[in-house]
Amino acid sequence: MHFLVAFILSLAVIAADRNSDFMGDLRSALLTLLDPIERIAQTPKQVYQNLTTDFTSFDELKLENERLKTEMLLLKAKQQQLIMMEQEVGRLRALLGTTGRVNNSTFQIATVNFFSSNPLSQFITINKGALDDVTPQQTVIDAQGVIGQVISTTPNSSRVLLITDPAHHLPVRIQRTGQRGILSGNGHDNTQLNFIPKSSEILVGDLLETSGLGGIFPSGYPVAVISKVISRDSDPYYEIYATPLGQLNQAQQVLILKQQRDPFATINTDLDTEIKPNQQNTPNIKGLDGTAINPDHPGRN
Repeated sequence: MHFLVAFILSLAVIAADRNSDFMGDLRSALLTLLDPIERIAQTPKQVYQNLTTDFTSFDELKLENERLKTEMLLLKAKQQQLIMMEQEVGRLRALLGTTGRVNNSTFQIATVNFFSSNPLSQFITINKGALDDVTPQQTVIDAQGVIGQVISTTPNSSRVLLITDPAHHLPVRIQRTGQRGILSGNGHDNTQLNFIPKSSEILVGDLLETSGLGGIFPSGYPVAVISKVISRDSDPYYEIYATPLGQLNQAQQVLILKQQRDPFATINTDLDTEIKPNQQNTPNIKGLDGTAINPDHPGRN
C-alpha cells in the first residue's frame, strides 16, 4: 500500500515538473547544498592526481637534468679535445716553420716517448727507428733549435742524445762575430762553450748556431744563448755558459734531419805526389764518375 502511494506521488511530481517550473527552485536549492559535499568527495581524487603529476614532473625533470649534465660533460670533453687539437696544430705549425731553414736536407716528424732527467745521462726516446730510415748521427731539432742527435736505433724507436749531456760536443759559432767553438753539455739542463780565447769579442745574449764543421750538424741552426761569461786570470780561455733554445724537457714533437750530400762536394782535390813531364804542379782532380780531369784541358783526360 505504501509503495503504491509513493509511486503515485512520484508520477504526479514528474508530471507537474514537466508541465511547470515549480520544482526548479527546489532543485537549485538542493544542488547548492550538495555542491560542497561533492567537492569534498572529489578532494582525495584531485589530491592524488596532483601528487601523481608532481612526482611525474619531478622524475622527468630529474631525468632531463641528468641528460643535460651528461651532454655538458661530453661537450666539455670535446672542448678539451678541441683545445688540445688547437695547441697541437700550433705546435706543428711552429715545428714545420723551422723547415724554411733546411738546406739540402730531408726531415720527418717524430713524437717524444721518453725523457731521461738523469744529469749524467740526458736523452730522449722518439717513435721513429730503423724501419723509418733513421740512422745514428742524424740531427734532431724542435721549433726553437737543435736539441741533440740520434745515437742508436731500434726498428721502431731511436735514442737521441741531448746537447746538455756531458758526453755531447757540438761545433758552433757565435752568430754575431763568427767566432767558432765547441759547445758541451754539463748535465744540468745547461751547456758550456769551450775554447773561446780572451781576445774574442763575446757578450751575454749572443746567439750560438751550428757551424757545420764535422759534417754531422747542418750549418746555421740556432742552438743556445750565452748566459754567463767568466774571465779567470789563470786561464787563457773564457768560461762561458749558454742556455739551450730547444725545449729539451717539454718537447712533444721533433724533427729528424737527414742532410743530403752536396754533389759538388764529391770532387776530390788530392794532389798527385808524382810529378810527370808536362804535368808539373797540376792537381789531380777527379770528377763525379771517378775519372781524372785535366784542368788545362777540361774536355780531355
